[in-house]
Amino acid sequence: MVRNLVLIRNPSRPQYAAQRYALRRRTRAGWLTMTSMLVCLLMAQVSSAQGDEDAAAEASPQPIGIHGASHLLGRTTFGAPLEELQMYAALTRAEAVKMLLGTLVTESSTPLPSWAKYLPPDIAKLRGKTEQSRKVFQKESRRWRTELRSWWTRELISSPSPLTERLVLLWHGHFTSELTKVRSSQAMLRQNQMFRRLGSGDFRKLLHAVALDPAMSIYLDMRRSTREKPNENFARELLELYGLGEGNYTEEDIKEAARAFTGYRIDARRGVVRKVPRRHDLGEKTVLGAKGRFGVTEVIDAVLAHEACPKWISRRFWIEFVSPTPDEEVLASWGTHLSENNWHLTALLEKVLLSDAFWSEQHRGSLVKSPVDLVVGTIRCFELEDAPAGAALRTISRLGQVLFDPPNVAGWPGGEQWIDATTLLGRRRFISAELQNLSILCLMNQEQPLPSDRAPGKEPEGDTGESDDPQMEPPSDPAMVARMDASKEVPRRIKMRDRRKYSARVSKLTEKLWRQLGDDAMARRTLIQQWLLPLDPVGQIVASGPIRVRVNSVLLDPTYQLK
Repeated sequence: MVRNLVLIRNPSRPQYAAQRYALRRRTRAGWLTMTSMLVCLLMAQVSSAQGDEDAAAEASPQPIGIHGASHLLGRTTFGAPLEELQMYAALTRAEAVKMLLGTLVTESSTPLPSWAKYLPPDIAKLRGKTEQSRKVFQKESRRWRTELRSWWTRELISSPSPLTERLVLLWHGHFTSELTKVRSSQAMLRQNQMFRRLGSGDFRKLLHAVALDPAMSIYLDMRRSTREKPNENFARELLELYGLGEGNYTEEDIKEAARAFTGYRIDARRGVVRKVPRRHDLGEKTVLGAKGRFGVTEVIDAVLAHEACPKWISRRFWIEFVSPTPDEEVLASWGTHLSENNWHLTALLEKVLLSDAFWSEQHRGSLVKSPVDLVVGTIRCFELEDAPAGAALRTISRLGQVLFDPPNVAGWPGGEQWIDATTLLGRRRFISAELQNLSILCLMNQEQPLPSDRAPGKEPEGDTGESDDPQMEPPSDPAMVARMDASKEVPRRIKMRDRRKYSARVSKLTEKLWRQLGDDAMARRTLIQQWLLPLDPVGQIVASGPIRVRVNSVLLDPTYQLK
């Protein structure tokens, strides 16, 4: 202990370099071990919900309080700032859920990238026919992909309806397509917009739209399926992952459905999927017990008519909002509720959020935060929305969740698989170092806009950072304006003079937040834990010293990785 204190008090003495390194390793190893043990323990302890589902529908007449508001918003909106949390805390379950569902929207608030309007003929023109033009186009396509990911990260961070974005992320992981294979930023953006437009509405319309989605057609090779050689990829995933689940179909159903999906191509002029009759198998098919000369529409209808479909979608909502281990009886009840309410997903979501299963103490902290949950949730909690989206995106990707690129057709595995030795240390680094940088970048963006001539996707070169004349007229070219907007999301290098200047301001803002937590140390400590932690802390929460250290001790507690 004495040696450790000497190291802290004399960090620059060279003879202690090896000991300092060993001390850091022991500290990180201890945090990693504690977090891993906590996650494993919670995964092992999660069990099915108890109690009568009929009683679950009756919301408690009492206000949900800070702890309840934190649970509700942490599961559905990535977390919330303290002021919003306190507003929800004064409501009953029914009132809070009604207010939350009232925030759902069908359009994004972030302006679309300038290339979003391009159709296949525009792309073909940009690609050109020469080797040089194709190289230029490839470079531009890479820029579009970076902008696409930054665009959605911005929407996740700034959307006035984070519940909408939670559902878009849910459907992106359920109806998976990968940008790496699709290779069309336009198609992936339109799919993302489709999830936002239909993801809280009629599930039947959503499933029909997914079946004829260009990005899905490319990703699962439906556009290459012919009557002579049917491709089974989409048929298999439709039955196994999207609509029914294993055990509710046969291999023959997959083969017959694949025949129904033959002959669908992407229109070279409009970029939509249409049926080409001469390539389509016009013969009779038998899918899930139904017979006919089926195409896409009829097979989707057969899936929706199967009794397993509403229960399967209810399972997806349970795993997203409740726990990793569904209760089959509750799922059956939710599935019936979904079908009786004309497949309206908002009705199902309301049922889930009012259920005793959702509010059960045994399910608090049973879910592991995804990288999006951790990074976006922290940013939204501390109101750092003005920080560059590119900085948040870089951290999210490094922690294992690359937006628009789930690892396989089943989406992100989630749960405890988010946690390993590398990502645990990356999560700690985000809280202990990168969060401070985001706070500084947030203030810098508020006061020092990026130069308008910075090309989006390009890292700053050198350390000059000369800004444009503040009296310069803004450009009138929409494309240039779009490029300027995109450039604001690029991570900025923090110069030493800026770090010194803005670190002091960040400290003052942290102190202001600390004063809002209460009038005495105990009240503050209780409120910040209820706000940020789903469970009682398992580590030591610092009760004295610099405010940043006290706040960080809460964020660095392993329970902050859970929700």
